[in-house]
Amino acid sequence: MLSHQSIYSILTNGWSVSIDKNKANQVQWSKSAFTIAYARRLERTSIFCRDAISVIKSTDTPTIFHYVDPPYYNADMGHYGGYTAADFENLLIVLTQIEGKFMLSSYPSELLDKYSKQAGWHTINIEMYKSSGRGNSSTKTEVITVNYDSDNILQQARLF
Repeated sequence: MLSHQSIYSILTNGWSVSIDKNKANQVQWSKSAFTIAYARRLERTSIFCRDAISVIKSTDTPTIFHYVDPPYYNADMGHYGGYTAADFENLLIVLTQIEGKFMLSSYPSELLDKYSKQAGWHTINIEMYKSSGRGNSSTKTEVITVNYDSDNILQQARLF
């Protein structure tokens, strides 16, 4: 995972994440840091690299939790180009039909509003600074959507 997600495949060049504005800390991974605690946490985790809809349909049960982070069709998708509003709507349709729980990351959209209202999903908007690396300090809004009651969606979102 690290060699694929690090910058230029340099194992000490991890990615950064932050809930607090302008306080992103770089995630550092090393083989020695991968302890039994990490192994136990990932013990029952499955990571797939195929069509999300087929994964959701084939793995869904009442006890499953899906973290869904599709390409943001309403943004500059770069190498994810080709993902459309219709693709996103198909995903939302599937999410209305699942038995398990999900957390969806996206940008705001009329499509998401429509399905959230119809299905009774809970959402939270999070203002994030863009990290273009070009000194740009403008913000964007990320939306976290869940299909279960949660008193603290933001705290759960910090886990990802």
